[in-house]
Amino acid sequence: MKPHRLCPTLAALLLVLLASSCGGGGKGGPEEVTLTLDWYPNADHAGIYLARERGYFREEGLRVRIRQPSDPASVLQLVAAGRSEFGISYENEVLNAAARGIPVLSVMAIMQHPLNSIISLKKSGIDRPEELAGKRVGYAGQSFGTAAIDTVLRRAGKDPSSVEKVNVGYDLRPALTSGRVDAVVDAYWNIEAVELAQEGFETNVIRLNEVGIPNYNELVVVTSRSYAEENPEVVRGFVRALVKGHEYALEHPRAARDALLEANPELDPETVERTLELTVPMFKDRGEPVGYQEPEEWRRYVRWAVENGVLPRPVEVEEAMTNRYLPEREGMR
Repeated sequence: MKPHRLCPTLAALLLVLLASSCGGGGKGGPEEVTLTLDWYPNADHAGIYLARERGYFREEGLRVRIRQPSDPASVLQLVAAGRSEFGISYENEVLNAAARGIPVLSVMAIMQHPLNSIISLKKSGIDRPEELAGKRVGYAGQSFGTAAIDTVLRRAGKDPSSVEKVNVGYDLRPALTSGRVDAVVDAYWNIEAVELAQEGFETNVIRLNEVGIPNYNELVVVTSRSYAEENPEVVRGFVRALVKGHEYALEHPRAARDALLEANPELDPETVERTLELTVPMFKDRGEPVGYQEPEEWRRYVRWAVENGVLPRPVEVEEAMTNRYLPEREGMR
């Protein structure tokens, strides 16, 4: 289950910002930096652990501490306040922060496509959006989930009010397997669907970007604006190391598996194998370079999010993301 389902409260975030000095590190950038993950180490993070294991951070003169958040909703708070130089977050979260004047910046995409999906048990017979009509659909409590359900239904020619939306919080899998709901949104097709299969549940998966939701970057690397401005070479070196780690994962998926299992020995090896098979190709699923964020796609997503109440106001994407710290490649914008 994924913490993009939690939006940091603006009040808590502002309190942290007021209590902290702006930016992190002294001039020239720190030798040691912290990267706070969005969740426990899983297949989505394989490129990060390969970058550490292969020494790519070290080559950039960095010592990187990778940590799990005690509260997944706190990642942007930590980054904005300078308490974690880098974090893993979500395009929607970064845009919400920008809409509220919170100074965080996405500097690299880890996933250039949505992982979020609508998952149902195969026995329900829900394998097309129109079959959601008359059903109970669980979501994780954010406006994104309900807006996604409504958009998918409207595109399928169905009335959104024909679905009963149930806020199940983090309990997406239990709500589905217990029969409390007929389907769930906010679940990842590369993680939850695999875990359900490992538990003996056959599923149907509907990927959101195939049924009406604009393409977006599911996972991104963030830092604070002040940190990026004061430490551009550190940010550039950090991103360069991450790009190399993800490129290595694409070429050596077995090494990605080993690095991830070493980082989190509690993971089930069979589940890791399957999730990595699905996840690693997503590090570069089209012609764009690893890490690239397509500005026009961000703009399309902003328009959809504002129209559907996911964002409180329009955002200039340049307030929220940049490709300037990626390794220079021909054709990069």
